[in-house]
Amino acid sequence: MKGRTKQKGFGIAAMIAVLLIAAVSAPASAATNVSIDDAETVASFYVRYIPTFIDNYSEWQEATVEQSTVYHDLDCEKSAYAFDVIENGQYAGYILVSATRDNYPILEFSTGKTPDAITELTTRSETLAQERADERGLTAGDAKPLYLGATFYYAEYPLIDDMGKVADHVLVDLTVPVIVDLGESRVDMPIDEKDLLEEQQMKRQEANAHWDALEEKMKTTSPEGPASSRGLGWISGVPAYDWHCGCSPTASGMVLGYWDSHGYPNFPGETTLIEELAVAMGTEWPGNGATWPWDIDDGIEEVCGNHRYSNFDASNDYWMTWSEVKAEVDASKPFVISMSHGGTGSGQSQPYGGHSVTALGYSDYDEDYVFIHDTWDEHTHTIAFGNWWAAMATWVRP
Repeated sequence: MKGRTKQKGFGIAAMIAVLLIAAVSAPASAATNVSIDDAETVASFYVRYIPTFIDNYSEWQEATVEQSTVYHDLDCEKSAYAFDVIENGQYAGYILVSATRDNYPILEFSTGKTPDAITELTTRSETLAQERADERGLTAGDAKPLYLGATFYYAEYPLIDDMGKVADHVLVDLTVPVIVDLGESRVDMPIDEKDLLEEQQMKRQEANAHWDALEEKMKTTSPEGPASSRGLGWISGVPAYDWHCGCSPTASGMVLGYWDSHGYPNFPGETTLIEELAVAMGTEWPGNGATWPWDIDDGIEEVCGNHRYSNFDASNDYWMTWSEVKAEVDASKPFVISMSHGGTGSGQSQPYGGHSVTALGYSDYDEDYVFIHDTWDEHTHTIAFGNWWAAMATWVRP
């Protein structure tokens, strides 16, 4: 997945070619909108509540939050609010709250940063936008940040003419970065349209139920109080690699990098390993880093075989379940999640974005969360399970 602009793979590219009815892609109604003040109340509660069920965030017990970024979707509707976590006057991470009750209350959190807060990524994004503007004799204006699902961070730039009027817009994927063309053709994935629509409706119902439960909890529960029960799984020793060649070979490289230090030492170092995986998966590199998602498992097995590990079994699972996620983590087997999202927007009938990450843990509590290594920093990011249109797991089992 990530290099997401060509019509290939999860690179923007691998997308689910299904017809999404208007009810699924329509903007949120006023009844489902969440105000920024209410979101800040939720973030303030949760930033002290998270340490009661995830030990890795113990430093947040005395933290506060500050408003940071308001994100939108392709229809200019608010999609999420980011809040900086402040501990002893210092930045300690972020927490992302949904701007609509049709998505889970807490979408992401981490001790790292969102891509739009990383200067290297925003500078490259601005350069791309201005290059596109220069081609048309225009000027790129200030970016509007978009959040279109777990790890899907984009910047939309207005292209301004000599009269100061907006002549067009350009959309940049912040984490690659690459310019996104919404008009490019999609690629079919073997997921039934009816099943996907039912899944999205169930997600909306579940998300609204989470909001209702959260409101009750905030009335009756002290955020400093101990969690009554929890399930937590964590795989230690999974490396965090920077994006190289494409997100699918990078995410897969982290999985094999883990096994390299757990009984399979023949794998090469980070860069060489990722490049071998890119070749085996047919990733467009040099290029935009796009990979057919169903080639991820075969590419992993090929590279394992190249290093005399014919016992590895990699398999794609197009309907990953929560019980499977927990079982794999509990067995200390990191895996790849390839997510499809990117919103639909007016005039669009399907999600267009894809991204692969490495899964290394879970929290099974009020909301289900997956701990991941993305490809933009060394931190672990926690995402709400189901904060996507669809997701495919690639299990890797020696």
